Amino acid sequence: MLPIWAFVAVTLPLVASPGPSTAVVLRNSIAGGTRAGLLTALGCNGGSLCYGLLTAFGFAVALQSFPFAWTILRIAGVAYLAWLGLRSLVRATQGNAAATAAVAPPEREGWQSITSGFLTNFFNPSLAAFYLIVVPQFIPRGAPFVRSAMTLTAIHIGMALSWHSSWAFAGASLARVLSSGGPRRVLDTVTGVALVALAVKIARG
Repeated sequence: MLPIWAFVAVTLPLVASPGPSTAVVLRNSIAGGTRAGLLTALGCNGGSLCYGLLTAFGFAVALQSFPFAWTILRIAGVAYLAWLGLRSLVRATQGNAAATAAVAPPEREGWQSITSGFLTNFFNPSLAAFYLIVVPQFIPRGAPFVRSAMTLTAIHIGMALSWHSSWAFAGASLARVLSSGGPRRVLDTVTGVALVALAVKIARG
């Protein structure tokens, strides 16, 4: 029998801790509203699902044998978060003119939100370590490994999606309240600084 409650007890603080995925959901919901935030949340958890599948089908052991894979993940994650943060800072300095120029069709904007969420989680070395190292520790010897890994993945995704969705609604509400030029630039600045700070934190690892 899977130690589900023990897994939840370990996972909940990790989900609720501010991290790259939460920051990107908040950033996109502030920039594009609730829909953009929710699509970003779906993208983030799509990245989690990929790692769940990798764990379930045995790639975890293979990846642990190649330390350079973690280095590549860290570099890619740092670069991507820094790029997102700098984009927010540029939007803050350029104000409404940049926002107007950046308007995209809803379909393209939706895919951009999903992609940004997916890449943020996929290039997050902390998430990779959680799935490839921590999750297997909760699967008892003799238990069906694939089914057990996917069950734990579903639990984690359910918790994370609920958390991210709440931030999507919060970010959209905040953007509506502070939609004028000055306050909006402050929001973009704070979000940009937070993303760059996360990039630096991961780089220092």
